Amino acid sequence: MLSNRIFAWHRELQDVHHRLERALEDARRAIRSGERAQSLKPELRDFCYTFCTALGSHHRSEDSDFFPALLRQMPELEPTIARLSREHETLARLLTDFQLSLDDPQSSPEQLFLQINDIKAAMKAHFGFEEGSLNQALRALDVPESDRNRMFGDV
Repeated sequence: MLSNRIFAWHRELQDVHHRLERALEDARRAIRSGERAQSLKPELRDFCYTFCTALGSHHRSEDSDFFPALLRQMPELEPTIARLSREHETLARLLTDFQLSLDDPQSSPEQLFLQINDIKAAMKAHFGFEEGSLNQALRALDVPESDRNRMFGDV
């Protein structure tokens, strides 16, 4: 396998993660600058729909296609993949709670900001662990580059 192709899988995972992190930081800035939750909610609902869909798609693709491909070639990764899948579930719950808060007229900008900080912390820890623990595996992964969107989601 060519070294540029091997590097591409690791780089693609990092690129997807960076795009998601930038989108989340944009939402944090919007909340931080807002004075009233109600005035922020339409923008945040749009963001949450887009961001939650993108992150959910990324994680579903990893769970259904990327992780099984890794496990077929490297079954010793099972504990790592199990942890990553559990973290996907945790992030999904945090995003659902955030959406519920957006729908609650009593939610304050401070509450939304705390929730989005929790999402950011969980996402950053998850991405860091994923990239670090799968670095070597990604360098050895032998699947066609044409599977990229199927494996990482359309982010």
